[in-house]
Amino acid sequence: MNTRIRRIGWLVFGLFALLVVFLVYSTLSMGQARCEVTMQMAGRQATVTAQGATEADAIRAAVTGACARIADGRTANILCLDTPPRAVRCD
Repeated sequence: MNTRIRRIGWLVFGLFALLVVFLVYSTLSMGQARCEVTMQMAGRQATVTAQGATEADAIRAAVTGACARIADGRTANILCLDTPPRAVRCD
């Protein structure tokens, strides 16, 4: 019985280690593109930097973040998301 518990313990430890390795790898490989986006709407302006797997993902994330800061309400947020960015700079 003691050997069986030890095997199960090692199995759980191995699975946990694999999970940690996967999380670290996916976190480090995600930020391949980094973009700074400036949005302007109704006299308000916000600049947000975001990372994404692609440049388009990074721009989309930055636009979403900037619109969340400057839009008041759901309708304004939708209008902001449909507005082209005032400035985009990607590394």
